[in-house]
Amino acid sequence: MKNKIYRLDLGGELIALPDELDGSYNSADAMMEDVKEPSIFLIDGLKTEDDNSLKEIFDVVYQLRRSAIFYASPIYFAKSMGNLNSFVDGVGSTKVDILPYASEILARMRNISIEANATNDDLRLLTFMFCRGDAYSLSPIAFVASPWIYEYPAAFLIGAFADTTIQSAYRFGPFADKKSFKLTMRNSTEWLVSLCNQGFLATMGLVDRIRHCPHCHTGNLNYIDSCPVCGSIDFLKKKMIHCFTCGHVAPEETFKNGMLFICPRCNTTLRHIGSDYDRPVESYGCNSCTERFIEPEVKADCLNCRQKSATEDLEVRQIYNYGMTAKGKRAAQFGVIDFEFSLFDNNRNVVPQYFYQVTDWLLQMKMRYSDEDFSLLCIKIVGLESIESTAGMSQFKNIIDELATRIRELVRLTDITTSTGANTFWVLLPRTNLKGGEILASRVEKLSDIVSLENGAQINIHAKCFSIPDEYAKRGPVAEMLLREFEAILSEVR
Repeated sequence: MKNKIYRLDLGGELIALPDELDGSYNSADAMMEDVKEPSIFLIDGLKTEDDNSLKEIFDVVYQLRRSAIFYASPIYFAKSMGNLNSFVDGVGSTKVDILPYASEILARMRNISIEANATNDDLRLLTFMFCRGDAYSLSPIAFVASPWIYEYPAAFLIGAFADTTIQSAYRFGPFADKKSFKLTMRNSTEWLVSLCNQGFLATMGLVDRIRHCPHCHTGNLNYIDSCPVCGSIDFLKKKMIHCFTCGHVAPEETFKNGMLFICPRCNTTLRHIGSDYDRPVESYGCNSCTERFIEPEVKADCLNCRQKSATEDLEVRQIYNYGMTAKGKRAAQFGVIDFEFSLFDNNRNVVPQYFYQVTDWLLQMKMRYSDEDFSLLCIKIVGLESIESTAGMSQFKNIIDELATRIRELVRLTDITTSTGANTFWVLLPRTNLKGGEILASRVEKLSDIVSLENGAQINIHAKCFSIPDEYAKRGPVAEMLLREFEAILSEVR
């Protein structure tokens, strides 16, 4: 399939040659209405870098990234536009410049349900990243005027964080009302941290470490020195003199008497430094309360909410590059943001940490009451990674749906489930001994043949039941450690 390049002409000097293009438009609306397939967009006719032209260029890129069809499409500038370059995939005006990377993006777009994934902003971003390959990462850029200091260009656009922040960052207009701005806007950095915590993204190297206001969580801070006694900022550094005769220490100006230094307390004339007097460490004198101090107190004054905070109370935030994890790629491919958990009913599925706590609690119950038996079932699905290439995405989804349905039929309403890895699932079986759990494990393993037979693809389901010996109850919380050991055992057996 030919990879087509469509030009958006913004009215300035054109650089790209017409014979290298598949169409040219004078407005983004006309282009988006006419183009119906994954394509490359070249923004040409770029004008001088004044505020109005920057806003026009940015609005076009923003419009494409918020589109349900073109949010993952490769976008290029015909010439460099400075800070705005980070919002597009590259700068180039010929096929030689554009096609190598843009063709890879389009090839991946054609294997993804682009429009279906557009219904969820998390999926939009993961799809955007997936289409740019394994080497792609989201890198932050510093917005001097942004209240959050750093933003991630792709996330900034796809997640619709640009509405207010970009106006300040590029001086397109004043901030909206600060009160509503503070309460309603979330930045792209927080979004990526959330996706990282959910396992869809992974940090790829620390870029910076910044501090934010603990009240409004923005980062535009002014660090001010103040008098530790009265809080005034009106103080001066003063040179001090120490009289050896009486031990008096005071600012130098209190000793001056014409051309001489005379101690105001004992009236001794101080002629020789080192024998009559010395100069101790310089200190500060407050002009408001006349107090003297060695070091001023440092406070952070938030320029957004105007609250003052001690430096130790500021929120410390790490700024990273972010790349996709296997879970993030799978979410983009399947169009399901919680793919791992989709094998089970979400009403019974819990996060791993809660699963460990319940397991430890049942172990304590088992030690106290001998009839409170329970067991753990580990399920590993092998071969999911290769199914897409052999069966296709559509059949891949059918296999997963079939597998999920059949496993749910085997799991009881009283069982608790979780996922500890991309293809690893656990079922907690209350009041079920090891023998009963092994029967369930054998039934789960037989699903490999049923699913493969009905869908014509090869996957392997490995299941093993484990029981925790009573003596482990005396060691305290052990479930997390033991489940990892049990999972390793299952991998080794197979």
